[in-house]
Amino acid sequence: MNGNKLPDFFILGVQKAATSTFHKILNQDSSFSLPYKKETHFFSENFNKSLNWYFNQYNNKTYEIRGEIDPSYIYYKKTPQNIKKHIINPKFIIIFRKPIDRAYSHYLMSKSRGYENETFNNALELENKRLENGSKFSFSHHSYLSRGLYHKQVEKYKKVFPDSKFLYLKYEDFLIIDNRKKILRKIYSFLNMKFKDDLNISFHENKSALMRFEFIRDLTHSDNMLRTLFKNLIPSEYIRFIITSKINNLNKKNIAQRKLSYSTINKKYIDWNNEQSYSLSKSCNLDIKSWII
Repeated sequence: MNGNKLPDFFILGVQKAATSTFHKILNQDSSFSLPYKKETHFFSENFNKSLNWYFNQYNNKTYEIRGEIDPSYIYYKKTPQNIKKHIINPKFIIIFRKPIDRAYSHYLMSKSRGYENETFNNALELENKRLENGSKFSFSHHSYLSRGLYHKQVEKYKKVFPDSKFLYLKYEDFLIIDNRKKILRKIYSFLNMKFKDDLNISFHENKSALMRFEFIRDLTHSDNMLRTLFKNLIPSEYIRFIITSKINNLNKKNIAQRKLSYSTINKKYIDWNNEQSYSLSKSCNLDIKSWII
């Protein structure tokens, strides 16, 4: 199989909906070609880079099907048009999560990385103001509610790709271990691939975590002189990725997932969750009863 081949499918997200776990599971299967780094952001943030750069993000050159898992793709407005410029009708898989729970998980991630100092309610109140100034930083790290506008995001893709096939799944279903094989079989069937029964499907990637040392966290998650020096000393993106991943894993301390208490949330955000859930169910025919608060 030619290594310089564009993806046949995309898992578009959403963010904080087990996309890292799906990447690790599918990466066990040599029939799949996935980027060594889960999110290349090629069709969202890095579209100014060359196709050769994109192809170099993939390791295995012998495979049956090529794909990418990148939650930024459902959120960045120009991504569908960017994909369409190179790929006519790829298949799309979208894993949704209860909107307010997804927002809270996103908030906890931003907080653990030193990007957020506000309470959850205050962060939601500040979101519009933060996004209005056009800050790329806030667009990525403070977009708690705007990333939950699933109906609009799906309709945008359907409009650009009217002939593509879509598979819609729910994160909450995947949390039940006994359901995992069933969901993965759906994905394999959707992609016309033969399911591998020997896949390890029991792990959970990207768990809730705290950083042991804040100065190490800041070195790997923010722009600074040492990070620039590191890039200059090690020009290979792949080697930098391996080193940074190992440092981050050593610096992480996994913690029990903190559950959101809905009684502490401003009622307008509970209403927002319910509205977005109902809108999505109309677009995708998903059963969202468990999402309604």
